[in-house]
Amino acid sequence: MKNQLISLLAIFLLLTPLKSIGCSMHKITQNGKTIVGNNEDWLSPNNLFWFENGIDGSYGVMYMGQLNRFAQGAINSAGLVFDGFANPELAVENTEGKLEVPIGDAVKQIMQTMSTAEEVKNYFEKINLSYLSSSQLVFVDNSGTYLIVEGDELILGEEEEKIFSNFYYSQIESERDVDLDNVRNGLQFMDNSTASPSLQYCSDVMKSMSSSQVFGTQYSTIYDLNNLKIRLYLFHDYSQYVELDLMTELSKGNRDVMLSDLFSKESPGSKHYEKYNNTENPISFLEELIGTEEDLTEEELASQGFGWIINFIGYEWLNGKDNTQAAITIFEYGLALMPNDFDLHDSLGEAYFENKEYKKSKLSYQKSLELNPDNSNAKKFIEKINSKKSD
Repeated sequence: MKNQLISLLAIFLLLTPLKSIGCSMHKITQNGKTIVGNNEDWLSPNNLFWFENGIDGSYGVMYMGQLNRFAQGAINSAGLVFDGFANPELAVENTEGKLEVPIGDAVKQIMQTMSTAEEVKNYFEKINLSYLSSSQLVFVDNSGTYLIVEGDELILGEEEEKIFSNFYYSQIESERDVDLDNVRNGLQFMDNSTASPSLQYCSDVMKSMSSSQVFGTQYSTIYDLNNLKIRLYLFHDYSQYVELDLMTELSKGNRDVMLSDLFSKESPGSKHYEKYNNTENPISFLEELIGTEEDLTEEELASQGFGWIINFIGYEWLNGKDNTQAAITIFEYGLALMPNDFDLHDSLGEAYFENKEYKKSKLSYQKSLELNPDNSNAKKFIEKINSKKSD
Protein backbone atom coordinates (compact mmCIF):
# COMPACT_ATOMS: atom_id res chain seq x y z
CA MET A 1 0.00 0.00 0.00
CA LYS A 2 1.23 3.46 -0.79
CA ASN A 3 2.54 5.62 2.02
CA GLN A 4 -0.20 8.22 1.58
CA LEU A 5 -2.81 5.67 2.64
CA ILE A 6 -1.11 4.58 5.86
CA SER A 7 -2.03 7.50 8.13
CA LEU A 8 -5.71 7.29 7.24
CA LEU A 9 -7.11 9.18 10.18
CA ALA A 10 -4.70 12.06 9.83
CA ILE A 11 -5.57 12.47 6.16
CA PHE A 12 -9.25 12.17 6.98
CA LEU A 13 -8.99 15.13 9.34
CA LEU A 14 -7.32 17.22 6.67
CA LEU A 15 -10.10 16.52 4.18
CA THR A 16 -13.14 16.70 6.44
CA PRO A 17 -14.50 19.63 8.47
CA LEU A 18 -13.53 18.63 12.00
CA LYS A 19 -16.31 20.69 13.56
CA SER A 20 -19.10 18.47 12.29
CA ILE A 21 -17.71 14.94 12.68
CA GLY A 22 -15.56 12.83 14.93
CA CYS A 23 -15.45 9.85 17.25
CA SER A 24 -16.65 10.36 20.79
CA MET A 25 -16.49 8.77 24.24
CA HIS A 26 -18.34 9.22 27.52
CA LYS A 27 -17.79 7.82 31.02
CA ILE A 28 -19.90 8.01 34.14
CA THR A 29 -19.11 6.66 37.61
CA GLN A 30 -21.68 6.63 40.39
CA ASN A 31 -22.23 4.40 43.41
CA GLY A 32 -19.19 2.28 42.62
CA LYS A 33 -20.31 1.55 39.05
CA THR A 34 -18.60 2.75 35.85
CA ILE A 35 -20.20 2.82 32.40
CA VAL A 36 -18.29 3.89 29.28
CA GLY A 37 -19.66 4.60 25.80
CA ASN A 38 -17.94 5.06 22.47
CA ASN A 39 -19.02 6.13 18.97
CA GLU A 40 -16.77 4.98 16.14
CA ASP A 41 -17.18 7.44 13.26
CA TRP A 42 -15.63 6.48 9.95
CA LEU A 43 -16.35 5.74 6.28
CA SER A 44 -16.20 1.95 6.20
CA PRO A 45 -18.74 -0.40 7.85
CA ASN A 46 -16.24 -3.29 7.81
CA ASN A 47 -15.98 -3.37 11.58
CA LEU A 48 -14.37 -6.42 13.14
CA PHE A 49 -14.31 -7.60 16.76
CA TRP A 50 -11.78 -10.21 17.75
CA PHE A 51 -11.45 -12.10 21.01
CA GLU A 52 -8.12 -13.20 22.50
CA ASN A 53 -8.01 -15.26 25.67
CA GLY A 54 -5.34 -14.64 28.27
CA ILE A 55 -2.36 -16.97 28.56
CA ASP A 56 -0.42 -17.67 31.77
CA GLY A 57 -2.42 -15.25 33.87
CA SER A 58 -2.87 -12.46 31.30
CA TYR A 59 -6.27 -10.89 30.71
CA GLY A 60 -8.67 -11.86 27.98
CA VAL A 61 -9.45 -9.04 25.55
CA MET A 62 -12.11 -8.05 23.03
CA TYR A 63 -10.53 -5.76 20.43
CA MET A 64 -12.40 -3.58 17.94
CA GLY A 65 -11.06 -2.48 14.58
CA GLN A 66 -11.35 -3.02 10.85
CA LEU A 67 -10.04 -5.52 8.34
CA ASN A 68 -6.42 -4.56 8.98
CA ARG A 69 -6.88 -5.69 12.64
CA PHE A 70 -5.35 -2.50 14.02
CA ALA A 71 -7.10 -2.09 17.38
CA GLN A 72 -9.17 1.08 17.54
CA GLY A 73 -10.57 0.15 20.95
CA ALA A 74 -10.69 -2.74 23.41
CA ILE A 75 -11.97 -4.01 26.74
CA ASN A 76 -10.21 -6.59 28.90
CA SER A 77 -11.46 -9.01 31.55
CA ALA A 78 -10.16 -6.72 34.32
CA GLY A 79 -12.59 -4.00 33.27
CA LEU A 80 -10.10 -1.71 31.52
CA VAL A 81 -11.26 -0.09 28.28
CA PHE A 82 -9.57 2.18 25.74
CA ASP A 83 -10.39 4.10 22.59
CA GLY A 84 -8.34 6.21 20.18
CA PHE A 85 -9.01 9.58 18.57
CA ALA A 86 -7.54 11.34 15.56
CA ASN A 87 -6.67 14.92 16.52
CA PRO A 88 -5.13 18.02 14.96
CA GLU A 89 -1.34 18.02 14.74
CA LEU A 90 0.42 18.78 18.03
CA ALA A 91 4.21 18.43 18.10
CA VAL A 92 5.64 15.91 20.58
CA GLU A 93 8.84 17.09 22.24
CA ASN A 94 9.40 14.83 25.27
CA THR A 95 11.08 11.90 23.51
CA GLU A 96 14.70 11.83 24.69
CA GLY A 97 15.68 8.60 26.42
CA LYS A 98 12.25 7.03 25.91
CA LEU A 99 11.74 3.44 24.79
CA GLU A 100 10.77 2.78 21.16
CA VAL A 101 7.65 0.60 21.30
CA PRO A 102 5.21 0.47 18.36
CA ILE A 103 1.75 1.64 19.38
CA GLY A 104 0.14 -1.68 18.48
CA ASP A 105 2.58 -3.56 20.71
CA ALA A 106 2.08 -1.07 23.54
CA VAL A 107 -1.70 -1.39 23.41
CA LYS A 108 -1.52 -5.18 23.39
CA GLN A 109 0.85 -5.22 26.37
CA ILE A 110 -1.46 -2.91 28.31
CA MET A 111 -4.69 -4.75 27.56
CA GLN A 112 -3.20 -8.16 28.33
CA THR A 113 -1.46 -7.25 31.59
CA MET A 114 -2.93 -4.08 33.17
CA SER A 115 -6.12 -3.30 35.06
CA THR A 116 -5.84 0.34 36.19
CA ALA A 117 -5.33 3.72 34.57
CA GLU A 118 -2.44 4.36 36.96
CA GLU A 119 -0.60 1.26 35.68
CA VAL A 120 -1.08 2.45 32.12
CA LYS A 121 0.26 5.90 33.00
CA ASN A 122 3.39 4.42 34.59
CA TYR A 123 3.98 2.35 31.46
CA PHE A 124 3.52 5.20 28.99
CA GLU A 125 5.85 7.48 30.95
CA LYS A 126 8.72 5.32 29.63
CA ILE A 127 7.58 5.22 25.98
CA ASN A 128 8.41 7.55 23.08
CA LEU A 129 4.97 8.75 22.05
CA SER A 130 6.01 10.79 19.02
CA TYR A 131 3.53 8.79 16.91
CA LEU A 132 0.72 10.48 18.85
CA SER A 133 1.42 13.88 17.29
CA SER A 134 -2.00 13.77 15.60
CA SER A 135 -3.92 11.40 17.85
CA GLN A 136 -4.57 10.43 21.46
CA LEU A 137 -5.72 7.46 23.51
CA VAL A 138 -8.15 7.38 26.43
CA PHE A 139 -8.23 4.58 29.03
CA VAL A 140 -10.87 4.10 31.73
CA ASP A 141 -10.78 1.47 34.48
CA ASN A 142 -13.65 0.04 36.49
CA SER A 143 -13.02 2.42 39.41
CA GLY A 144 -13.85 5.31 37.08
CA THR A 145 -10.32 6.68 36.85
CA TYR A 146 -9.44 7.77 33.33
CA LEU A 147 -6.15 8.46 31.57
CA ILE A 148 -5.78 10.73 28.55
CA VAL A 149 -2.62 9.83 26.61
CA GLU A 150 -1.33 12.69 24.48
CA GLY A 151 2.15 12.81 22.98
CA ASP A 152 3.55 14.98 25.77
CA GLU A 153 0.80 14.80 28.39
CA LEU A 154 -0.56 11.94 30.51
CA ILE A 155 -3.65 13.25 32.27
CA LEU A 156 -5.27 11.24 35.10
CA GLY A 157 -8.74 12.19 36.31
CA GLU A 158 -11.60 10.93 38.43
CA GLU A 159 -14.53 13.22 37.61
CA GLU A 160 -17.88 11.51 37.91
CA GLU A 161 -18.81 12.26 34.30
CA LYS A 162 -16.55 13.10 31.36
CA ILE A 163 -16.66 13.22 27.56
CA PHE A 164 -13.82 12.86 25.08
CA SER A 165 -13.52 13.50 21.36
CA ASN A 166 -11.10 14.82 18.71
CA PHE A 167 -9.54 17.55 20.86
CA TYR A 168 -6.73 17.84 23.42
CA TYR A 169 -7.69 18.57 27.02
CA SER A 170 -4.18 19.98 27.50
CA GLN A 171 -5.01 22.77 25.03
CA ILE A 172 -8.31 23.99 26.51
CA GLU A 173 -9.63 25.41 29.75
CA SER A 174 -12.91 23.52 29.56
CA GLU A 175 -14.75 21.19 27.20
CA ARG A 176 -17.30 24.01 26.98
CA ASP A 177 -14.77 25.79 24.78
CA VAL A 178 -14.60 22.97 22.21
CA ASP A 179 -16.13 23.86 18.85
CA LEU A 180 -17.21 20.35 17.83
CA ASP A 181 -20.84 19.52 17.16
CA ASN A 182 -20.71 16.13 18.88
CA VAL A 183 -19.20 17.66 22.03
CA ARG A 184 -21.74 20.48 22.14
CA ASN A 185 -24.59 18.04 21.59
CA GLY A 186 -23.34 15.70 24.28
CA LEU A 187 -22.91 18.47 26.83
CA GLN A 188 -26.36 19.83 26.06
CA PHE A 189 -27.91 16.39 26.57
CA MET A 190 -26.06 15.92 29.85
CA ASP A 191 -27.14 19.37 31.06
CA ASN A 192 -30.79 18.48 30.48
CA SER A 193 -30.75 14.90 31.76
CA THR A 194 -30.50 13.06 35.05
CA ALA A 195 -27.22 11.18 35.04
CA SER A 196 -27.32 7.47 35.81
CA PRO A 197 -24.65 4.72 35.80
CA SER A 198 -26.69 2.61 33.40
CA LEU A 199 -26.26 1.21 29.92
CA GLN A 200 -29.35 3.10 28.78
CA TYR A 201 -28.24 6.52 30.02
CA CYS A 202 -24.82 6.14 28.43
CA SER A 203 -26.49 4.91 25.22
CA ASP A 204 -28.60 8.07 25.19
CA VAL A 205 -25.49 10.22 25.59
CA MET A 206 -23.80 8.44 22.70
CA LYS A 207 -26.93 8.85 20.57
CA SER A 208 -26.80 12.61 21.19
CA MET A 209 -23.16 12.65 20.03
CA SER A 210 -23.65 10.44 16.97
CA SER A 211 -23.54 11.41 13.29
CA SER A 212 -25.39 10.15 10.22
CA GLN A 213 -23.03 11.81 7.72
CA VAL A 214 -20.84 9.97 5.20
CA PHE A 215 -18.10 9.74 7.82
CA GLY A 216 -20.74 9.00 10.44
CA THR A 217 -21.17 6.68 13.40
CA GLN A 218 -20.62 3.14 12.17
CA TYR A 219 -21.17 1.58 15.59
CA SER A 220 -21.50 2.42 19.27
CA THR A 221 -20.23 0.30 22.15
CA ILE A 222 -21.49 0.74 25.71
CA TYR A 223 -19.48 -1.01 28.44
CA ASP A 224 -20.39 -1.93 32.01
CA LEU A 225 -16.85 -2.13 33.37
CA ASN A 226 -17.86 -3.80 36.63
CA ASN A 227 -20.12 -6.53 35.25
CA LEU A 228 -18.27 -6.82 31.92
CA LYS A 229 -21.43 -6.41 29.85
CA ILE A 230 -21.30 -4.80 26.40
CA ARG A 231 -24.15 -3.23 24.46
CA LEU A 232 -23.68 -2.73 20.71
CA TYR A 233 -25.50 -0.45 18.28
CA LEU A 234 -24.95 -0.56 14.54
CA PHE A 235 -24.80 2.34 12.06
CA HIS A 236 -26.21 5.15 14.25
CA ASP A 237 -29.45 3.17 14.71
CA TYR A 238 -30.42 3.28 18.40
CA SER A 239 -33.75 1.48 17.99
CA GLN A 240 -32.12 -1.94 18.36
CA TYR A 241 -29.04 -3.35 20.04
CA VAL A 242 -27.18 -6.53 20.93
CA GLU A 243 -25.78 -7.24 24.39
CA LEU A 244 -22.75 -9.44 25.05
CA ASP A 245 -21.17 -10.85 28.18
CA LEU A 246 -17.40 -10.53 27.81
CA MET A 247 -16.54 -13.64 29.83
CA THR A 248 -19.08 -15.74 27.93
CA GLU A 249 -17.68 -14.56 24.62
CA LEU A 250 -14.11 -15.29 25.71
CA SER A 251 -15.15 -18.80 26.79
CA LYS A 252 -16.01 -19.53 23.14
CA GLY A 253 -12.33 -19.26 22.23
CA ASN A 254 -10.22 -16.93 20.12
CA ARG A 255 -12.19 -15.82 17.09
CA ASP A 256 -13.21 -12.95 14.82
CA VAL A 257 -16.73 -11.54 14.55
CA MET A 258 -17.99 -9.07 11.95
CA LEU A 259 -20.21 -6.64 13.84
CA SER A 260 -22.88 -6.65 11.12
CA ASP A 261 -23.28 -10.44 11.56
CA LEU A 262 -24.72 -9.85 15.03
CA PHE A 263 -27.68 -7.91 13.65
CA SER A 264 -30.70 -8.77 11.54
CA LYS A 265 -30.21 -8.68 7.77
CA GLU A 266 -33.11 -6.22 7.72
CA SER A 267 -31.44 -3.72 10.04
CA PRO A 268 -30.28 -0.42 8.48
CA GLY A 269 -26.68 -1.21 9.40
CA SER A 270 -26.71 -4.65 7.78
CA LYS A 271 -28.26 -3.25 4.61
CA HIS A 272 -25.61 -0.54 4.50
CA TYR A 273 -22.88 -3.16 5.01
CA GLU A 274 -24.21 -5.25 2.11
CA LYS A 275 -24.40 -2.24 -0.19
CA TYR A 276 -20.88 -1.12 0.67
CA ASN A 277 -19.51 -4.65 0.11
CA ASN A 278 -21.47 -5.44 -3.06
CA THR A 279 -19.19 -7.87 -4.90
CA GLU A 280 -21.32 -7.87 -8.05
CA ASN A 281 -21.32 -4.07 -8.23
CA PRO A 282 -18.51 -2.72 -6.02
CA ILE A 283 -19.08 0.86 -7.17
CA SER A 284 -22.74 0.97 -6.11
CA PHE A 285 -21.88 2.69 -2.82
CA LEU A 286 -19.77 5.29 -4.62
CA GLU A 287 -22.44 5.88 -7.25
CA GLU A 288 -24.99 6.58 -4.54
CA LEU A 289 -22.53 8.70 -2.58
CA ILE A 290 -21.55 10.85 -5.53
CA GLY A 291 -25.03 10.89 -7.09
CA THR A 292 -25.71 14.29 -8.61
CA GLU A 293 -22.15 15.31 -7.80
CA GLU A 294 -21.20 13.75 -11.15
CA ASP A 295 -22.05 17.16 -12.60
CA LEU A 296 -19.18 18.70 -10.62
CA THR A 297 -15.88 19.40 -12.31
CA GLU A 298 -12.84 17.29 -11.54
CA GLU A 299 -11.42 20.15 -9.49
CA GLU A 300 -14.60 20.40 -7.43
CA LEU A 301 -14.64 16.65 -6.81
CA ALA A 302 -11.00 16.78 -5.73
CA SER A 303 -11.65 19.68 -3.36
CA GLN A 304 -14.40 17.64 -1.67
CA GLY A 305 -12.09 14.67 -1.13
CA PHE A 306 -13.69 12.22 -3.57
CA GLY A 307 -10.31 11.10 -4.87
CA TRP A 308 -9.27 10.12 -1.38
CA ILE A 309 -12.57 8.32 -0.71
CA ILE A 310 -12.23 6.32 -3.94
CA ASN A 311 -8.65 5.49 -3.05
CA PHE A 312 -9.58 4.34 0.44
CA ILE A 313 -12.40 2.09 -0.73
CA GLY A 314 -10.33 0.69 -3.58
CA TYR A 315 -7.46 -0.24 -1.29
CA GLU A 316 -9.86 -1.80 1.19
CA TRP A 317 -10.99 -4.16 -1.58
CA LEU A 318 -7.41 -4.71 -2.73
CA ASN A 319 -5.72 -5.35 0.61
CA GLY A 320 -8.45 -5.99 3.16
CA LYS A 321 -10.64 -8.25 1.01
CA ASP A 322 -8.08 -9.51 -1.55
CA ASN A 323 -10.41 -8.72 -4.44
CA THR A 324 -8.21 -7.19 -7.10
CA GLN A 325 -10.92 -7.09 -9.77
CA ALA A 326 -13.25 -5.07 -7.52
CA ALA A 327 -10.38 -2.70 -6.76
CA ILE A 328 -9.70 -2.26 -10.47
CA THR A 329 -13.38 -1.49 -11.07
CA ILE A 330 -13.37 1.15 -8.32
CA PHE A 331 -10.19 2.86 -9.48
CA GLU A 332 -11.43 2.88 -13.09
CA TYR A 333 -14.69 4.44 -11.92
CA GLY A 334 -12.73 7.10 -10.08
CA LEU A 335 -10.65 7.90 -13.13
CA ALA A 336 -13.77 8.26 -15.26
CA LEU A 337 -14.67 11.13 -12.92
CA MET A 338 -11.15 12.42 -12.27
CA PRO A 339 -8.95 11.48 -15.26
CA ASN A 340 -6.13 13.82 -14.22
CA ASP A 341 -5.68 12.43 -10.71
CA PHE A 342 -2.15 11.00 -10.75
CA ASP A 343 -2.75 9.17 -7.49
CA LEU A 344 -5.72 7.22 -8.86
CA HIS A 345 -3.66 6.22 -11.91
CA ASP A 346 -0.98 5.05 -9.49
CA SER A 347 -3.56 3.06 -7.51
CA LEU A 348 -4.97 1.46 -10.65
CA GLY A 349 -1.42 0.53 -11.61
CA GLU A 350 -0.96 -1.29 -8.32
CA ALA A 351 -4.29 -3.12 -8.67
CA TYR A 352 -3.32 -4.26 -12.18
CA PHE A 353 0.09 -5.30 -10.86
CA GLU A 354 -1.47 -7.43 -8.12
CA ASN A 355 -3.75 -8.95 -10.78
CA LYS A 356 -0.65 -9.79 -12.86
CA GLU A 357 -1.79 -7.54 -15.72
CA TYR A 358 1.64 -6.02 -16.12
CA LYS A 359 1.11 -4.24 -19.46
CA LYS A 360 -1.91 -2.38 -18.12
CA SER A 361 -0.10 -1.73 -14.87
CA LYS A 362 2.83 -0.13 -16.67
CA LEU A 363 0.53 2.08 -18.76
CA SER A 364 -1.22 3.28 -15.60
CA TYR A 365 2.04 4.07 -13.86
CA GLN A 366 3.35 5.86 -16.94
CA LYS A 367 0.21 8.01 -17.00
CA SER A 368 0.68 8.77 -13.30
CA LEU A 369 4.28 9.82 -13.97
CA GLU A 370 3.16 11.98 -16.88
CA LEU A 371 0.84 13.83 -14.50
CA ASN A 372 3.36 13.88 -11.63
CA PRO A 373 7.00 13.32 -12.67
CA ASP A 374 8.01 13.19 -8.99
CA ASN A 375 5.94 10.07 -8.23
CA SER A 376 8.65 7.77 -6.89
CA ASN A 377 6.17 4.95 -6.27
CA ALA A 378 5.34 4.79 -9.98
CA LYS A 379 9.03 4.73 -10.89
CA LYS A 380 9.63 1.85 -8.46
CA PHE A 381 6.81 -0.25 -9.88
CA ILE A 382 7.79 0.40 -13.50
CA GLU A 383 11.23 -0.99 -12.64
CA LYS A 384 9.55 -4.07 -11.13
CA ILE A 385 7.41 -4.52 -14.23
CA ASN A 386 10.39 -4.18 -16.57
CA SER A 387 12.04 -7.04 -14.71
CA LYS A 388 9.09 -9.35 -15.40
CA LYS A 389 7.83 -10.97 -18.55
CA SER A 390 4.89 -9.08 -20.03
CA ASP A 391 1.53 -10.79 -20.28
